[in-house]
Amino acid sequence: MKKILVAHRFEPGEEALAIMREVARVVILESDSEDLLLDEIKDADALLVGISPQVTRALIGSAPRLKHVARQGVGVDIVDLAAATERGILVTNVPDVTSDSVAEFAMTLLLSLAKNIIHCNETVKAGQWGRRRELIRTNLELNNKTHGIVGLGRIGRRVAARCRAFGMRVLYYKRNRDHDFEQSTDITYVPFETLLQESDSISLHLPLTPETKNMIDTPQFDMMKRVVLMVNHSRGSVVNERALVQALEDGTIGGYATDVYEQEPPDPASKLLSFSNVIASPHLGGGTIEARGRANRMVAEEVVRVIRGLQPRNLVNKEVLETKP
Repeated sequence: MKKILVAHRFEPGEEALAIMREVARVVILESDSEDLLLDEIKDADALLVGISPQVTRALIGSAPRLKHVARQGVGVDIVDLAAATERGILVTNVPDVTSDSVAEFAMTLLLSLAKNIIHCNETVKAGQWGRRRELIRTNLELNNKTHGIVGLGRIGRRVAARCRAFGMRVLYYKRNRDHDFEQSTDITYVPFETLLQESDSISLHLPLTPETKNMIDTPQFDMMKRVVLMVNHSRGSVVNERALVQALEDGTIGGYATDVYEQEPPDPASKLLSFSNVIASPHLGGGTIEARGRANRMVAEEVVRVIRGLQPRNLVNKEVLETKP
């Protein structure tokens, strides 16, 4: 019988488990133990992962029967795609299941920066009502401001629509223009440098690739308005964290909110987390009750399709089909 290995903390839910148990034996790892993972993956046909573990070349090499790595999320940077493809292993994700959740969370972070929500909460709970005048002086409106979106994929398009609903002018940059979406939502394509220079707020919605690593660095911060609010909902390494810390120290930017980090989890003593105008969340933007249910069901269905010899619907490494007999 086929074996499906579920990584620790994946929490597939009863519906997804029932779907998978129709075709295979399902083993759920009870801890993050590397030894346990290495032992169980030896005879696994499919591996289900969330934001961990790292599916390295070495791990793939210890799994001779592995045919499918299913990611419960969009980004697949935790998987060594080259190694998987060389082995003929299918790598899938769930590309659209969390888009609304992430877009809502991105707007939540932006609004929290603009409206000083974290400080408002702390002020009242600390009995410092007198600080309200100080907070009022720094509260900002989104209406009639310019928001720049870097990466206009599924999430970026949803953020654009929400920003327009707030009365914002929306600029965007991506490698390939989306003329139809521009016209339907009244947003404007501009070169990357223009977006950095003209935006009052910026949100990042990019995959981590060699081209996007450190895409936001000291030269980019220097182009921005000193009041700019930045939201990172891509990957931590899209922003050079050292340059970001320097920009915050120098007052080059107005605030930063992020759900992602260069190192996850981040060091609690990290300089980045010490700034009062930084809002940090633990990589959970897509983690709503509704999105998790959809994602778990989609992952389970993909695993079942592959076990039954069918092609998955959301294959990331499509070139693997050229290597498979």
